[in-house]
Formats: sequence, C-alpha cells, structure tokens
Amino acid sequence: MSCWMLYSQREHIVFCRFDSIDPHRVLDARHREIQQMESTMASISEAAGLFEVNVPDYKQLKQCRKEVCQLKELWDTIGLVTSSIHAWETTRWKEVNVEALDWECKRFARHIRNLDKEVRAWDAFTGLENMVLNTLTSLRAVAELQNPAIRERHWRQLMQAMGASFTMDEDATLAHLLQLQLHHFEDEVRGIVDKAVKEMAMEKTLKELQTTWASREFQCEPHPRTNVPQLQSDEDLIEVLEDNQVQLQNLMMSKYIAFFLEDVSGWQKKLSTADAVISAWFHVQRTWSHLESIFIGSEDIRAQLPQDSKRFEGIDIDFKELAYAAQKTPNVVEATNKPGLYEKLEDLQSRLYLCEKALAEYLDTKRLAFPRFYFLSSSDLLDTLSNGTAPQQVQRHLSKLFDNMAKMQFQPDAGEPPTKISLGMYSKEGEYVAFSEPCDCSGRVEIWLNRVLAHMRATVRHGMTEGVVAYEEKPREQWLFDYPAQVALTCTQIWWTTEVGIAFARLEEGYENAMKDYYKKQVAQLKTLITMLIGHLSKGDRQKIMTICTIDVHARDVVAKMIAQKVDSAQAFLWLSQLRHRWDDEAKHCFANICDAQFLYSYEYLGNTPRLVITPLTDRCYITLTQSLHLTMSGAPAGPAGTGKTETTKDLGRALGIMVYVFNCSEQMDYKSCGNIYKGLAQTGAWGCFDEFNRISVEVLSVVAVQVKSIQDAIRDKKQRFNFLGEEISLDPSVGIFITMNPGYAGRTELPENLKALFRPCAMVVPDFELICEIMLVAEGFTEARSLARKFITLYQLCRELLSKQDHYDWGLRAIKSVLVVAGSLKRGDPDRPEDQVLMRSLRDFNIPKIVTDDIPVFMGLIGDLFPALDVPRRRDLNFEALVRKAVVDLKLQAEDNFVLKVVQLEELLAVRHSVFVVGSAGTGKSQVLKSLHKTYQIMKRRPIWADLNPKAVTNDELFGIINPATREWKDGLFSSIMRELANITHDGPKWILLDGDIDPMWTESLNTVMDDNKVLTLASNERIPLNPTMRLLFEVSHLRTATPATVSRAGILYINPADLGWNPPVSSWIDRREMKTERANLTVLFDKYLPTCLDTLRTRFKKIIPIPEQSMVQMLCHLLECLLAEEDIPADCPKETYELYFVFAAIWAFGGAMVQDQLVDYRAEFSRWWLTEFKTVKFPSQGTIFDYYIDPATKKFEPWSKLIPQFEFDPEMPLQACLVHTSETIRVCYFLERLVERRRPVMLVGTAGTGKSVLVGTKLASLDAEEYLVKNVPFNYYTTSAMLQAVLEKPLEKKAGRNYGPPGNKKLIYFIDDMNMPQVDAYGTVQPHTIIRQHLDYGHWYDQSKLSLKEIKNVQYVSCMNPTAGSFTINPRLQRHFSVFVLSFPGADALASIYGTILTQHLTFGHFPVALQKSSPQLINLALTFHQKIATTFLPTVIKFHYVFNLRDFANIFQGILFSSVECVKSTQDLVKLYLHESNRVYRDKMVEEKDFDLFDKIQTEVVKKIFDDIDETVEQTRSLNMYCHFASGIGEPKYMPVQSWQLLTQTLVEALENHNEVNTVMDLVLFEDAMRHVCHINRILESPRGNALLVGVGGSGKQSLTRLAAFISSMDVFQITLRKGYQIPDFK
Repeated sequence: MSCWMLYSQREHIVFCRFDSIDPHRVLDARHREIQQMESTMASISEAAGLFEVNVPDYKQLKQCRKEVCQLKELWDTIGLVTSSIHAWETTRWKEVNVEALDWECKRFARHIRNLDKEVRAWDAFTGLENMVLNTLTSLRAVAELQNPAIRERHWRQLMQAMGASFTMDEDATLAHLLQLQLHHFEDEVRGIVDKAVKEMAMEKTLKELQTTWASREFQCEPHPRTNVPQLQSDEDLIEVLEDNQVQLQNLMMSKYIAFFLEDVSGWQKKLSTADAVISAWFHVQRTWSHLESIFIGSEDIRAQLPQDSKRFEGIDIDFKELAYAAQKTPNVVEATNKPGLYEKLEDLQSRLYLCEKALAEYLDTKRLAFPRFYFLSSSDLLDTLSNGTAPQQVQRHLSKLFDNMAKMQFQPDAGEPPTKISLGMYSKEGEYVAFSEPCDCSGRVEIWLNRVLAHMRATVRHGMTEGVVAYEEKPREQWLFDYPAQVALTCTQIWWTTEVGIAFARLEEGYENAMKDYYKKQVAQLKTLITMLIGHLSKGDRQKIMTICTIDVHARDVVAKMIAQKVDSAQAFLWLSQLRHRWDDEAKHCFANICDAQFLYSYEYLGNTPRLVITPLTDRCYITLTQSLHLTMSGAPAGPAGTGKTETTKDLGRALGIMVYVFNCSEQMDYKSCGNIYKGLAQTGAWGCFDEFNRISVEVLSVVAVQVKSIQDAIRDKKQRFNFLGEEISLDPSVGIFITMNPGYAGRTELPENLKALFRPCAMVVPDFELICEIMLVAEGFTEARSLARKFITLYQLCRELLSKQDHYDWGLRAIKSVLVVAGSLKRGDPDRPEDQVLMRSLRDFNIPKIVTDDIPVFMGLIGDLFPALDVPRRRDLNFEALVRKAVVDLKLQAEDNFVLKVVQLEELLAVRHSVFVVGSAGTGKSQVLKSLHKTYQIMKRRPIWADLNPKAVTNDELFGIINPATREWKDGLFSSIMRELANITHDGPKWILLDGDIDPMWTESLNTVMDDNKVLTLASNERIPLNPTMRLLFEVSHLRTATPATVSRAGILYINPADLGWNPPVSSWIDRREMKTERANLTVLFDKYLPTCLDTLRTRFKKIIPIPEQSMVQMLCHLLECLLAEEDIPADCPKETYELYFVFAAIWAFGGAMVQDQLVDYRAEFSRWWLTEFKTVKFPSQGTIFDYYIDPATKKFEPWSKLIPQFEFDPEMPLQACLVHTSETIRVCYFLERLVERRRPVMLVGTAGTGKSVLVGTKLASLDAEEYLVKNVPFNYYTTSAMLQAVLEKPLEKKAGRNYGPPGNKKLIYFIDDMNMPQVDAYGTVQPHTIIRQHLDYGHWYDQSKLSLKEIKNVQYVSCMNPTAGSFTINPRLQRHFSVFVLSFPGADALASIYGTILTQHLTFGHFPVALQKSSPQLINLALTFHQKIATTFLPTVIKFHYVFNLRDFANIFQGILFSSVECVKSTQDLVKLYLHESNRVYRDKMVEEKDFDLFDKIQTEVVKKIFDDIDETVEQTRSLNMYCHFASGIGEPKYMPVQSWQLLTQTLVEALENHNEVNTVMDLVLFEDAMRHVCHINRILESPRGNALLVGVGGSGKQSLTRLAAFISSMDVFQITLRKGYQIPDFK
C-alpha cells in the first residue's frame, strides 16, 4: 500500500504542473482509486473494530483526499480563467472593453488569493497567478494601444521596439495582441502611447487654434468725423491672442514636437505677426484720430505747419486705404497676415511720430512764445491755436490765461462782425476797464495774446500814474469812483504810506500830535465809507468800497498801535514790517517794500475782488513769504484746515499785482505734470501755490525737489536763460513757488528732507477770529462792529466747547465768513433793523440747519444769553415757500412745515456756499429735500440741471481721470467729464452735481480747490475746469466720520435729524397713493394708533438681528400692507375690523420680523408677550406666539402656519442637504417672499450659517414662471469689486431704446445676491459693490465703465441673503433701508423634531426595521436635539478654535449617517444608540482639537444618553473601547454600513486593501497603526456620503494625502490632485 502512495505522490506532481494535458480525466481516475481504497479502509477498520485491534490512521490517505479536493478546486478555477480568457481572445481588439475585463481579472485575482494557503506552493497555482497578472498587464497595454491617438507611425515604432513585425488591422483580435507578450514590453508601449497622446493633444490644440481664429473677427466703428472704419479695441481678443501664443510657446518646448514642428512654427509666426500688427495698428489708429482733427480739421495749423500737413495727408490716404481693406477682411488672422502690412504700419508709425513730434515742438514753441499756455491742457491749447485768427472764439479761454479777464470789448464795425481791434477788458465780476490804447488782436494767437498781456499791464500802470496824482484833487469818496477797483485800492495804499511818512517827518520837526491828527483823519474817512456802504450802491461799487474799507481798517490799526507804542521814527520795526506801497515818480513804477525786501508791482489786472482782513498772523505770514522770496527760497505755510494758508498766499500775490495759480495736488500727479507746471511758472514769472502738497506720492516729491532747486539756483545766479529738465528756457525772476499743507491728515505723506530744505515753513494755527470778524462786519457796513464781533466769537467758542462733538460741526474761519456774508445781505435787506438783531438772526438761522436735535436747546440758550431779550422772527420769502409747497405736493409728498423749512434752508445755504453737505441717517428724507428743491426750480422755470453719481462706485482714477504713464495719454474721469459738460452749458439755471456716496479723504480732497474760493477743478492733465457761478456741488451723506477737517470746513451743512421728518409724512404719502377712500381713512387711524407706541418701545427694548433704520421698518409695513390688502381679499365695503386685522398682521412682521433669538433671550417671544399686553383689540389664539399665525383669507380668522405645510415625501436618492422640509418658519418666510417679489420689492433674508437661506430662496425662485421671470445668481465673496459686480449685473441685460437697458422681452429679472456682506470693507468703511446696488435702487441707473455714459436699468429687482455673523456683519444703513428684512432663525426644537422625525420614521419603515426599534425613534430625536443644544452652548468658537461652529448642517450630517444603516446593522435599540454615538463622535468630536475638549465631550455625551435611555450603561461602556462603523466592515467590495467587530479584522481588511492599492497604483508604504486606521474610516465615511466634502487639518506629513488616497481606493473613487502654480485661475480649476 505504501508503494502505491509513493507512486500517487509522484503522479500528483505531474498534474500540479500548469501545462499538464487534460488534468480532470487523470483526477477522476485517481478519485476512483482513492474511493476504492477508502472503502477497503472502512471495511478494514470495521473488522478491526470487531476484533478490537488498533488500526493505523492512514494519514497519507486523508492527505491525498484533501489534496485531490484542493486540486479539483484549483483546476476548476484554472478552467474558468482560461476559458474566459480564450473567450475574450476572439473579440476584435478595437472592441475590447478593457475596463470590464480588467475588473474581471481583478476579481479572478481576488478569487485566487482566497484559495487555500497550501495550494500556493504548486506550480499550477503560480502558473495561474502569472497568467492572470500577465493578462492584467497586457490589458493595460491594450487599453493604452486602444487610444485613438495612435496612428500608423506609432505602430511602426512599436514593432521596432519589440523586434517583431505584425500587422494590426481592423480584424485583428485580442489573441493577436496577447501573443505579442505585451507584458514584457509594458514600458515601451507606455512610452509610445504617451508620445501618441501628447501628439494628439498637440493636434487638438492646433485644431482649436484653427477654429478659434477662423471665427475671430475685428469689430469696426466709424470715426466720428470722417466715418473711416476704426477697429474697436477688444480686450478679449488680446487676451486670447496672448494665451494662444503662450500655448504655442509651450508646445515648442515639448519633446514630442518633431512631427508638428512646421504647423506649430507656422501658427507661431501667424500669431506673433497678428500681435505685432494689432498693437501697431491701434497705436497708428489712436495717433491718426488724434492728429486728424488737427492737421486736416484746422486750417490755422495747416497754414503754420505746411510740411507736416503735407506729410499727414499722405499718411491719411494710406491709413484710410488700410482701414477700408481691413473692413473687407474682418477675420483677424487673415487681416493681420497680409504680406507687408506690418512694414506699412511701421512706416506709418514713424511718419506719424514725425508729425506728432512736429506738433509737440510746435505746441512747445507756442508755449515758449506765450508761457501761460503751459497752464492749458493740450486740448484747450489746440482749440486756442486752431481758432487763433478769430479772437472772439479764443475769449472763452482768457479766464484760464489771465487772473481776472473774462472777455474783451472789440471795436464794432457798422453792420459787419466786430473787428479784431480790442478796446478794453471785462473782469469776471463784470467790471469794465478800457485799454489805455486799443490793442490789435490780429495775426498769430501767441503774438496777439502777448500784446493783450502788455496792454493789460500798461493799462493798470497808466491808471495808477493818473490816480496817484489825482488823489488830492477831490474828496476820496468821489475820487474812488473814477478808477478801477485795483487802481483805487493800490493808490489808497500808496497814499497811506506817503501820509505816514509825512507824519513821521513832522514828528521829527517837533510837531507832537502829527500822528494823532492823521489818525483822526483816518477815522473820519472810514466813517464816510461805512455810511456809503449802508446806502444804495451797485454790486461792483459795494465790493470796491468793502475792499478799501478792509484795508483801511488795518491801516488805522497800525497807526493806532504806533501811537500807543510812542513810535517816533520811520525806521522802527513796527513800521518797517508792514507791506508798504510807494510810487516812484522818475521810473513811473509802483514798488512794494516790507522789511529789507523790495518788489516791483506786476500790474496783473485783478478785477474787483474782495481782499483778506490783515491780522498779526497775516503780517507774520507776509514777512515769512516775502523774506523767503528775497532770499530766493520758497515759502510753505502749514497748519490745520481753514486757517487761511492758500488765501493768504493769494492775497499777498494780489497785493503785489501778480498772477497766482492755485493747483490742487492729488495722487494722480506725476513728476512730468509737475515739471510742466514749473516750466510755465519760471517763464511767466507768476506764482504757483500748490495746495495740499503732501498728497503727492513720495516718489514724485523727491524729483520735484530737484526741479524746484534748479529754478532757485537760476534766480540766485541772475540767469536770463537756464537749463530745466534738459531744456533751455527763459527765466522771469519774479517767479514764486509756495506749498500749503495740512499736517497729519488722512492720505498725506511726510516731505522728503531734500525738499524741506528749499522751503521756509510758516505755521498758521489760530487765526485772529475776533479781529477778522470785526473788520468784516465793518466792511459789511455794521457800525457797532467791535462789540458784535466779540459776541459772535464768544458764541462760536462756547459752541465748540459745550455742544456735542459731531463730525459735521465746524466753528472755524470758513464758517464765520459765510455767516458774515449772510449778515451783510440781511442788513441791506432790512436797513432799519437794529444791528444786534440782524446778527443774531443770521447766527441763528444759518447755524440751526446743521445742529442736531439734542444740541438745539443748548444753542438757543447760548444765543439767548448773548443777545438777551431779543426774539426776531425768521426772514421768510412767502412766495418761494408757496412754490416749495406746490412742488412737494406735485411729487406726491407731504408739505409739512418742517420739511418745507429744510428745503428753504437748503436754498438759503446754496445762496451762500457753493458746496453743501446734506447729512442725515438713512430714510430721513435727504433725497426728497433735494428733489423738492429741484422741482421748485422747475416750477419757477429756472431750467435746473441735475447730475448724480456715486463717487465710491468707481475707483479714484476713474473718477478724476489719469495720465497713462507709458503713452502720456489722458483718460478722462467720470466726475471731470460731468463737470466739463455742465460748465459748457450756457444758460443760467442752477446746475447741480450730486455726489451721493460715502465721504473719504481719497476723493473728496481732490475737490478741495473746487470747494473753496478758487472754484476750479485742477486735473493731473493741467486742465482747469471752472465751477461756474450757477454750478453747485451737493454731497448726500449719512455721516462725516471719515472726512478730514479740510473737507468739512469747506462746505455748508444741512443736517437732517431723524426727528425733523419722522414716520408720518412717508406714511401719509403712501396712503395717498391708495385708491379706495374708505381704505385711506381706516389706515390713517390705524397708523396713528399703533406706530408711535411700537417705535418708542423698539428704540430701547428689543434686539434686532441687524440694525435696521426705523424708516425702513415703516416702509416694510407699507410694503406688506400693499401685498395683503389685495382687492380680492378685501372688498370695498368690508368693516374696519378687517383692516385692523390685516394691519396688525403686517405690523407684527414689519416690526418683529427681524427680532433675534440669541443664546440668552428669545426676543421674538418677548416681543410677542409685549404686543399681547399692549394691544388687545385684535385677539390672537392663546397657544404659541403671535408669529405662529396667519390670516385665512376666506374666514378672516387666525390659523396656525402649520396648516400651510405640504406633506414631506422622503426621497432616499436625494442628499439630505438638498431636501427642503417645510416648517412653519420656512412657510411664513416663503409666504412673504412670494408676495413681495411679485410686487417688485427688495427682500433680504438674514440668518446664521446653515439655516437654509440659500436653499429656500433658490427653491422659491426656481418655482417662478420662467416665461415671466429671469433669475441671475450673484454670489458675493471677499474679492468682489464694483466693476466685477457691474459686469455680472449687466450680462443678462440688453439695450432697449436710448440709454435704457433691461432683461430680454418683457421678462422681469431677479438678482439673487447671496452673502451680501462678504465683500471687503475699505479703509473708510465703504463696501464697493454695495455702492452700485445703492445707486441703482436710489436713482435707477449706473454709469457705463468705459464710455462714462448713463445707463437706465429697468425691470430688475433684488432678493438677498446675508449671515450677520460673517463678513462685515452689517451693511450700510443707506442700502439696508431698501430691503424688507426677515430673520430665518435656527428652527426650534419642535420644528427639528418634526423634520427629522419624519425622515427617520420613513427610513425605518421603508427598511423594514423591527417594530420595537421604530418606536424608539422619538427618543433618539430627543437625544440628538438635547445633545446638539448642549454641544453648541458648551463649545463656543474662540480665536484659536474659530471652527467650533455647530449648526444645522452638522445636525443633518448625523442623520445622513444613520440613514446609511440597514436591518443587518441595527437590530435593537442598543444598536441604534451605538450608531448615534458613533455618528455624533464623527460630526462633533472630530472637530475638537484639545485633550480636555475630548474629555468634556465624552462626559456630556454619557450624561445625556443615560438621562434619556434607561439601562444603557453597558452599551456606553462597550462603545468606549471600540465603536466604529464603516462601509467596509464586512470586507471590501459591496459597501455596507456595518460596525467593525475588532481591531484585528479591521487591520486585516485595510492591509489587504493597501496591498491591492499598491498592485495597481503607485506604491505607498504605510504603517497602519490604530489612529491611522481610524482616520481612514473617518475619511471614507465622508467620501461615501452624498455632498461629502472633507477638510483635513493637521501638520505636514501626518498622512492627510496618503490616507485619503487609500480611503478613496476603498470606495473605488479616482483621486485628482490640483497642482497650484503661478497664474492658476478659474478656467484651470474648471
């Protein structure tokens, strides 16, 4: 028997070989033999049993039996595998579904691995395993070779690599491929396929290029003058072009380029040509269109530049030819790749450059010939030059060239147009001065302008010569009227110096009272002037006398001071330090002396303008500035706003008869524009005063220092000509450069040292208010000036100290000045009234508009103390008030006295100040005040014009324009273009520029020169746009927190208190618009009954989720009533109770809709309790709060919202997060949302994260009728800017008639703005994107970003959401007020219980879980809710643990996990609790970061579970050691959510998974310790759940990536990794 066994073993080896033939037959034979032996064996042992003999065990036999079985199984598997593979081999290789086969093979591999361990040693097993693995590898190669990228050439390369030849045609089967032993050549195959794929990608790129450029066409627009087609610059085109060039560049660098080299380099050439041609073309086109109007359009210039005009005509013909040709071939590549085109353009460019250069040189020669041209912008200069032969046309630029010459008088010619002989000049005030001899204005413009300049100076000088002589011939008050104001004033000053000189001479002769006598004479002269001022004078004469008066008072005071100090010599410093004018008879010139400096008077005609009051501070400033000029330095007055820095500099210039240019410096100025100004100043000898100099950026300032120094050095060296910035220019030594600065304001820089050294500083801090006030009162004609001035200044000092500190209060010099102007006009209007009454009235009526309600009593008290027992009525213009009332009623507003008063105050302010701030909180009626005054002007037929813009909706450069640093081209700004348009309108109606937006120093400071007495907007292009007398700047702002004092002091202020208007007028206006009479009456009563109480209580008691302006709640009440009081619900004859019912319903939502439920108090419930105790007329049901009910339109009874809730059907396919389960909370928000959207009212939902705002709005908007509504989602993020937002908002709009835009057809467009408060808040508290929305909501339009034209936007409305605990928390109240706000609070416990109860019950029923288990679901929900509450209140977010936010999304995630379970997983209540514990650990505990948080969490968890479930202790204990559910607990393959039985099993599963992963993917060497396994389970759980996104936080190298790859492999998901690089953008991410 043993010998048989040996034989058997030997044969066994034979059919363990993998290549044995027909193994099953041999196996059968052996099986029969063994069976026989087994039966023999059985009988033997039976016999032995009878004889009780021990029989050996025959181990070998059992072994044989076992091995035969194993062999059978092995060969069965082999059979299965080989037959499968053979079956596959017959398939055509192109049709092989590699994925399916691959999957099968992997299944075989798993099956083989599951065979017994002993089999693995046998040859048959290794053969099988190799066969499967080789097939796997070959299949991979086949998959690669199936790639459509493989072309014939690649097969040839493959044959070379394998050293075999074969033919691959359509009919070749898989067998052919497998015979090639591809598994030996895997790398070669991969290399070749890789190459093929790369080449295919190239092919695709090239195809894409072809399609892109086949369809790309140029857009043309006709040139405005000549209609030549011009290419429109298309940024998109340039971008595509650049991208494609980069793509081609990358292709060229690829190592697989060889095959496509020709194509790629061809395209590269085409596109680079296109690029070069396009940029050249635009350059040529730009220059051509700029020069065309000059060289073709202007005869004068053609005459003066004949050669260049000839050249340009040639260019013109060539360019037009090219332009028309381009129009015929619009395709970009074709058009740009015409042979020789680029060369033509280059040639045009060089020729144009010559023309440009000639033009620039020409302009420069003109500027050198008449240096004042430096202060014109190029466009103005060209205009002047091209009209040079028509002096009447040039007149409009005179005011920019001369200090005060508006137009000239030309000699009339009978019946003909006036001649070119000019007889005299007019100032801006209308003073006419005849030239001393007529001036010929013919010939070239720069020559005759120089002639005019000379005539102007000669005339002033001639006037002085006569005036000085004639002074003594008649009384001064008569002599005054014979001469122009400037001459009269200067001669007065000359005579004062002379007379004081005489007095000193007589003192020396011993006549002691000489000075006192002269003093008496001065006082008498002054009295005469004051008497004249009270009488009737023309406007010009009054101004002249006021100016002389102002200077006389100073002269009188100087004399008085010398008498007091007993000065007896003309050499005393007190006298020398005065600015003294003297007339030199030999030279016939006027000189001005101060200390040891002497200046020649410059005779610039100054017109009839007021002069400053001279105070000790002015004197000090004069001395500093004149000394700095004397020492050839420059002066720099510095000090806070409103101390008179710029004005003193200008005044000193006026005293010396010199032209002073004021420049408002802004950050848009660069060194070239500064250099041009200095070039002009140096040649004209005028003074430049650079206001707010330290707003220029530091880089520019250091260059400026060099420029200023070169001018100063030239003056010092007494040069006639000097080199400035590489140019020879002439020098007029009277030039002065002054800079004024406010130290330390927002947006200011510190001056560099090399610049400080050139300027002598002069501090101007506290002006002599009382003196200024007194002298101005004198000049206005007040006799008791001194005592009144003291009262005036005392009042302002007390106001500064005693009134509250408001941002818009300004008690400085500018404020004082404007009140004095008012006082003067009041005095003249009512000459018989006592002076103290006049002053008191102007102080009171001019200040009251800006004082806030709380300060009024204090202010009135102060006035009462200073002017006791005076009660003067307001000065009223009743006709005007009647017109205002009419206007207000026309606008369907309420003409309340308070409101009319505000309109009148605005009108009064506009009469005195040309810039006015209308300040007030949102909804106080600012816009309505402005509209009412505008309407009043319309009724008065004054043709008012109004342009509004929001300055913060564009950037600063877009507002004021900017010079492109590269091309020096000027791009106009929005504000400057509006201002220029208005300045060019000739009629004298009021023209307003309304700037409605937050004030910030960056843009308001650029308006400083417009807002003060200069009234000029100076742009970086050197253009100066004047603010005409009829133009006004209005600012509509809610606060002046970010404004600098420089801004506040420059404007008048109308402050509108919330109490001025109150809620009544808007409500009454709304009621008036309702049709039914009964309704109007009922509503009025109801508003009066409910509103006052509600608003009073709301101010103090309840906390709202976001601050909502009061006005906005009242507005919301009206909007809700609009929705509710629909015709069908409320018939005309219904009782007033019905109205009250609906009114109460609307009121509780308007006032209580925004109540917050925070962690301490539920303000909604508080409000409900308060309401029920306060108002008892309308009865509410007794359960719940007043917010739980709605009115059933049929029965007019309160019904709970829950009646409206539709039945929820649980759809197991849909992820939980996307389910909207309605609760009474969501139903009521939907109810209002639907109605308000229908009425086109903006709505805002506010709530914390995870309360379902976006889902709710999304669902609601998606259900709207698509025929009628269009929805555009606009999600905001931190980086949204107004430009981006405007582009998004404009996308769905199309152009309608004119400048109207709207959605296509008659649809209504709803913008859904999500996360309203996410965008960045700038340094001054503005959120840029909001400004656009606000501009649209307030005015219905916004501005086109490139054309700067208005776009009226129609038929759009807004719905928005925001989270008050994220982003900027709140938004600007002026935007907030437009929205009706509803809070979407965290659903209450009942709501959550009902939502999740429904879901859980349905899951348990569908899954056929045991009934006992189904009964415990309410308990589980209770547990979940209690626990969630506990966690959310215990673990609060801190700075470090900012992610400790537990909201509804977490709650949903827990239930998502429970919904994975099936009957096998959860058999009893204990199991359910275990599962819940696991899910809550996953959702809450995995967020925790500290050990102590873990412990606390576990403690709370145990407590809560024990409280709600009985006898659960041991379950909880078990879970402590191992409680892990995962989708692969019962092995990888079919995901089933089951508990993990033990760590060993889990380790085994994961190690296997890792091995499998490594076989197929890149190898990862992981050691799976306990934590790592936990993490894999956690990650896998998230990946398996719908919408499961995971954020893994941990230090580098803690295994985030590799564990994710493993978890993804288990769920058979693909891993795609984003590699970030420079320039990674949204398209790459897509």
